[in-house]
This record gives sequence, C-alpha cells and structure tokens, in this order.
Amino acid sequence: MERQTRVERRKAQRKIRRLPISYSDGQKERSGISSDFSLEGLFIRTRNALPPGTPLKMVLEVGQNQKINLAGSVIWSVKTGIMDFKNGMGVKITSKPIEYTEFILNLLG
Repeated sequence: MERQTRVERRKAQRKIRRLPISYSDGQKERSGISSDFSLEGLFIRTRNALPPGTPLKMVLEVGQNQKINLAGSVIWSVKTGIMDFKNGMGVKITSKPIEYTEFILNLLG
C-alpha cells in the first residue's frame, strides 16, 4: 500500500527551535514549549491546546532575562491524549515587535 504524504500548505520558511512560552486567552495563563517558528506564526506544544479562533497573548522566552510579547490567534489545534505525541496548536501571529522579526531572521540565517 502506498503511503500518502501530508500536503504542505505553509508558505513561510520555518525553523525548529524549542523555547519556553506562556500564553493566555484572557481568562487563564498557561505555559508550553514553542517550536516551528516563522515570521507569520509558531507552534506551541501543550496539553492545553485551545480551539481555533481563540485570540492569545504570548510571552516568548528567547534568552536569559529576554522575553518578547506577542499577540496571535489559534489556527489549528491537536489533542490526542497521548503524552508523547505532538499535542498543541498552530498560532498565527497578529502583533509582533521588531525584536521578534529580528529573532526569526537570525534563526533563519
């Protein structure tokens, strides 16, 4: 049987790097691990993924005592119930400071 491959819909260049991130939907603050960065978005690994359309405020820890405040919206989320699986959510960034842009451009090299 031939295995089907996932169709890549993302247009932006991405870079995987795992960094701590906290996020809030305005009601509760949670934490996770961010990864799969681009200028337009990122993935948050968490067991507390929120539904698509949820607006988020995020604080990304990019270094010792260096944090970047971001705003975004959940585009998709995955909750499998399996701890080792990639549970989390894809987030489109809607507001970012120049520090985030510089961080991403540096990652992409």
